[in-house]
Amino acid sequence: MNEKGIFSDIIGISYRCGTVGGTTTADFAFNYEVGKDVTFSIGDLEIGRTKGKPLITVLDLVPFATPEFDPKLINRARLLYSLAPGQGFESPIVIDENVRKALSNFGSQINLDSNNVSELDDALARICKELTLVPKSVAHTRNHLRREAAGFRVLRDIKIPTQDERYVLGDVYLPLQYQLGKKYPVLVSCTLYGRRVFHSGPDLESAEEIAAFENAEDVWHSSSADVALELPRASWGDDWNRQRGFENIATFNTFSYVPHGYAMLKIDPRGVPQTPGDRGVPGEIIGDFYNAVEWAAAQNWSDGNIALVGSSYGANTQWAVASLRPKGLKCFVPYATDLDTYRDAVYPGGIPTSRYIADWFSRVQKSSPKWKDHLNLAEFMVKHPFYEPLWEMVSAKVDQLELPCFLAAAQIFIIHGRGAFEAWRARSAENTHLQLVDCNYYPWPSREASGKILQFLNHHLKGSEYPKLETVGIQMRLGWGKWYWRKESNWPVPGTHYKKWHFGSDGKLFLDKRKMSETQFTYSSKTPTTGKSGVSFHSAPFDEDIEFAGHFAAVLSVSASAKDADVVITLWAVTEEGNIVPYGSVNQLEPVAKGFLRASHRKLDPAKTLPERPWHTHTKEDNTLLCAGEVVNLEIEIFPAAVRIQKGWKLRLDVTPSEAQPEIIGYKPPEMREWYGEGQDEGTNTVHVGGSWTNYISCPVVPAKDGYPNIVM
Repeated sequence: MNEKGIFSDIIGISYRCGTVGGTTTADFAFNYEVGKDVTFSIGDLEIGRTKGKPLITVLDLVPFATPEFDPKLINRARLLYSLAPGQGFESPIVIDENVRKALSNFGSQINLDSNNVSELDDALARICKELTLVPKSVAHTRNHLRREAAGFRVLRDIKIPTQDERYVLGDVYLPLQYQLGKKYPVLVSCTLYGRRVFHSGPDLESAEEIAAFENAEDVWHSSSADVALELPRASWGDDWNRQRGFENIATFNTFSYVPHGYAMLKIDPRGVPQTPGDRGVPGEIIGDFYNAVEWAAAQNWSDGNIALVGSSYGANTQWAVASLRPKGLKCFVPYATDLDTYRDAVYPGGIPTSRYIADWFSRVQKSSPKWKDHLNLAEFMVKHPFYEPLWEMVSAKVDQLELPCFLAAAQIFIIHGRGAFEAWRARSAENTHLQLVDCNYYPWPSREASGKILQFLNHHLKGSEYPKLETVGIQMRLGWGKWYWRKESNWPVPGTHYKKWHFGSDGKLFLDKRKMSETQFTYSSKTPTTGKSGVSFHSAPFDEDIEFAGHFAAVLSVSASAKDADVVITLWAVTEEGNIVPYGSVNQLEPVAKGFLRASHRKLDPAKTLPERPWHTHTKEDNTLLCAGEVVNLEIEIFPAAVRIQKGWKLRLDVTPSEAQPEIIGYKPPEMREWYGEGQDEGTNTVHVGGSWTNYISCPVVPAKDGYPNIVM
């Protein structure tokens, strides 16, 4: 009995199966006799053979169980892939008379069974020169094979038309098809960093750059984090070059989603690697993203159901596009998102993240040196240090946006730690999901949380009802790299009660406000290079395990010798032996929670302030400098975090002029902010405790739970 099969993306290759033979058709089809081998060849050169079946790829041309990167497989794949005119499968491999002639001229030099993959180089170069093609490198071949083994393929550098008759470039990832014409829901992302591993992208006119990026992708997938990637763009730094958690900055990993029956489209807006234009022209990125969504909905491989996906910048761009409701858009996943550009990202607590923004802006430029920027964000933020209508214009609007949404926030990082909760408050819990995850959130949507995101996407794009996704998921940090996944029905966590630890004149923290004589705790307005910074307060040991999850807040009575002061609150857990508990996910030193405020920005908006979360106006009109010796009341916002404190441990609360605490050896907070004390002569800040002064930290205590260690269940 004869059956019909497909040899993915190859037209015109000769085949023979028993009494059946011919060449694969324009839709890649061939006929085979059930149970018999099919032999594929180009002229006299046998490429390989396999049992006939509905879908065949290059992987099937060698015996079953041959390793994925066996030289015999690489040789066959490299020969065939080099006959494709593009970098991916945007155009099929066509075996015509010209190809057969070229192979016949050099076929005697080809040994597909050689264990030396370089042995094919010379013959392949001659064949491709005759056909005006560019040979694929071994790394390029391995990347295609890796995707095929996972069940998908890539279409590279597709020109997607824009409304002004220009274009943006995008890569499309599609599941391998048993039947042509099968359609898939599409996940669309857009960032300023470039589409390739792990950022940027090659000059499409440079074979050397194309090969270099393919090599970097292969190294990323096939080596451990002690091997740094080498890209033909300026380095982002060693930490970035050694990460192995995410294929591409601020997008989701293709290997985590496409094999589950999704198409993915990653676009570069104007001014990003090879898409022509100035970067950051107001409205253009959103317009390009919008056009890409509608384009994806209309493609023959799309079923018309679209989701926006991405993290960080790739999350922030989604809100404006979602509000425009492009055709086909059913839901969006802004993972680790910011809404209020001023409060969430560039001036949290009124303190400029100028070092972070300058570094970020430099990395954007390094990724796309070919184009210029419409606006220098680093210069813009310096010129606009207070909240004003300009900042509101570049912030996301969530009102009336009812599309289903999957939110996430990062703990401790401070950036990407606030916006998701403000979005949650503005939305309906019926179609919103929220996660509170790690400081190192980058790999989470592609690794730890990918199963949860797939549940969300399966429901809204495929109509799946089960399994049901929890409304709120929390990474409850336990210390020393351990955590468990906590499922909740709402935010704040049902049953939350806020406990206040009051500062005592003796340097202790108490759960009740005690009458104590006034004491002044004075410290330098500059952070020392060694030794203790600021002042500390300690609680009594806990008599039982306790879990915090939610918003923290601090109230302090302070004065300063200068006209202003940055006041940083850092909350630590301390073991019975006096050791600081490291709450980072890879056992690094991270605190329970932290927050900060520039004293001159202390004015609150009472209409927006909540009991657990103060809201500061940050306007120029409300900015009030300090007078020498004047004691002022500061209410400090501390972004949500989640930890368990064990029985016998204590809380340590530090009040410092910056995030650094040299006394805690090994603690390395990110150098993101420009602290007030750095630019001033050394002075003093003082916390006034006891008497009539008010000083406390409010912590969100939640009912105790438990779960499996380090697994999102």
